[in-house]
Amino acid sequence: MELDLTWSRNGGILIARPKGRIYSSNYLDWQTALERGISPDDTALLVDFTHVPYLSSAGLRVLLTTAKQFNEPGRAFAICQLTRTVRKVLAASGFDRVVTVYESEAEAVAAITGDGAAEA
Repeated sequence: MELDLTWSRNGGILIARPKGRIYSSNYLDWQTALERGISPDDTALLVDFTHVPYLSSAGLRVLLTTAKQFNEPGRAFAICQLTRTVRKVLAASGFDRVVTVYESEAEAVAAITGDGAAEA
């Protein structure tokens, strides 16, 4: 399965929705797709992992590099809707203690925007 990445916005938050396995042979495609989708004006990024059954350490490195771009005051980075396998990889690596993980897009958007009425 090839990696596909779609984009949307919710409450002013840029949302990346990868679909497919992210592993050592396609992590550069993952990195390029993320870099191309993020503009300098974006202040918040949410990555929705609903359709990612596997994430390798190379994919984690790309995610960490991307998260660092949003590590300044007034900027936010989060991930949501992790599959069981991706959740295990993040927990084993300690990555889930480095970035904020939300159960759903709606929860993430509400937390990032401070608006309990954000739409999913």
